[in-house]
Amino acid sequence: MNYHLYIFDCLTGKLRVSDGCFMTIGKHARNTFRVMMGAEKGGIFAQRNGICRFFPHASLPSYSLDGHEQEHDYQIRPDTIHLFVLAGGCFICWYGSEEHRPDFARFQPRTWYTYTPDTGEWSTALALLDIPNRSEAAIETALVTFDGLGHHAFRMCDILQVAAYVARSEGAVQRAHMQGATPKWEYRCPSCWATFIKEEALFIATHPSLCGDEKMGPEAMQRFTPEVLSGDGYATDSRGSRCHERACPYCHHKLPPFFGQMSQHTIALIGVPDSGKSYYLSSLVHELERTMPRDFHIPFRDGDPATNAPLNDMRMRVFTGDSPQTAHRGKKHLSSQLYHKVWKEGSYQTMPRPFIYTLNKGVGAHSIVLYQHTEGDAATRQRDDLYTAQHYLKVADAIFFLFDPTTNPEFRALLRNEEDPQLRHCLNKAGRQALLLTELETRLRAALNQKPGERVTTPLAIIIGKSDAWRSLLGSEPLLPIVRNGQLKPENIAANSARLRELLFRISPNICTSAEAVSDNVCYFAASAMGAAPVEFTDDESGEILMGPPEGTVKPFRVTDPFIWALSSIEPALFPGTNS
Repeated sequence: MNYHLYIFDCLTGKLRVSDGCFMTIGKHARNTFRVMMGAEKGGIFAQRNGICRFFPHASLPSYSLDGHEQEHDYQIRPDTIHLFVLAGGCFICWYGSEEHRPDFARFQPRTWYTYTPDTGEWSTALALLDIPNRSEAAIETALVTFDGLGHHAFRMCDILQVAAYVARSEGAVQRAHMQGATPKWEYRCPSCWATFIKEEALFIATHPSLCGDEKMGPEAMQRFTPEVLSGDGYATDSRGSRCHERACPYCHHKLPPFFGQMSQHTIALIGVPDSGKSYYLSSLVHELERTMPRDFHIPFRDGDPATNAPLNDMRMRVFTGDSPQTAHRGKKHLSSQLYHKVWKEGSYQTMPRPFIYTLNKGVGAHSIVLYQHTEGDAATRQRDDLYTAQHYLKVADAIFFLFDPTTNPEFRALLRNEEDPQLRHCLNKAGRQALLLTELETRLRAALNQKPGERVTTPLAIIIGKSDAWRSLLGSEPLLPIVRNGQLKPENIAANSARLRELLFRISPNICTSAEAVSDNVCYFAASAMGAAPVEFTDDESGEILMGPPEGTVKPFRVTDPFIWALSSIEPALFPGTNS
């Protein structure tokens, strides 16, 4: 008999298979399979002579198996789904032949349902942490299941213990995040946003015969946990090849170089479609590489050229291209690469693609993870969009909201420049940007479980983009420089912000009030990704009239100001300021 043991962690979506003799489970990284639970060591699955038994760790008084309390070891029935609740953990065990193996890809533990046998009533879809809010009248008889489990179900009394454990665990991370601190042991995967300690990271095999990974697909190299590491921290795969690249233990995506050696900061760029986010992101990275070493003696470098390839391609097209059409094609290509499929919580989900950069000052090293998220485009109209967006904003250390004044009716009424193609055409419906800020507030409250009126401390930059079209509304006095003689001028940032807020509030006050309902740390900026109005051209392929940057004249205007302000809020020691 060629039987395999499968364990599916219902709290993380991780799946582990074993055809060996033993599989240990528990909270500690040294277990064969680290599951989310309160116990460092939960127990051992032992396989011998076609029989599989589970032995709970001696420190645990009992556990629940298929709805029954157990205190001793248990023989796992072949070709049968078994439901375990152990030390706050919740996982599924299956042992048997491959032809009878359940389809674990169908398990969707993000959506739960309760069932009351006495009344025959099913609940609406619930998140795990919402289950304790159900009526307590039928806890002893009520059952709980999730999408894909079919007729299998947990006891509600068991799941309430699981929900309580998860709430305590998430609460600790959330409190640290709200206070602007990340636990030193925690690393966040930039692809799936799961947190783990450095020792949990997998290695990526290099031997040609070890191709095919359970989560990354048949073309990817296998991910594995090494038995031992060499003195310099590297591992060897099962064929003896040396391995140095690491992967997330949850989604299996490759981790950035120098994983675990840098503090990590996440910045989310959001806005409505066609507001200029892709051009802004390209100009931001281009200018940071040029100005950070000059102004602060801090190198800003590409942290992962393979991951950043779509953005690097657009930068080259924008700044070295021979026509507006070349730059626009770069934008189109980047837009198609902004999201990718990632294994998360038991299924493949569409997630924002990270763009990773590094900066160093002295012995301090920092990883900057940039995301671009377009609200309402085709890539994000998914069943899990609300869930993804909530968590996307929850993990951000700073949020950039790019406001497009050329599509705002109040701004357009003041400008009336028929020579600027941005003002002749309006690609966005009026009011969409204010609605997006309101949605941002709603999602952050849901993600962080905030009370009405409570605001986050996360830096929120309101970037009034395309300033080349409206800068005259500020008058003849230029904005103050935020850097002088290599030192940051916080007072100038504040003065510029107050001046821009006054202008924006006078023209479109709902943008200001919506932003300031989200965060108590809002700052206003003016920026232009191109530095000049775009030009129109006829697309060779579609025949459409499109817009792109004018050839050879792309000169970004103050695109780095929001980044420097946000990073100075997150890491003040990087930018010593002056009051002189």
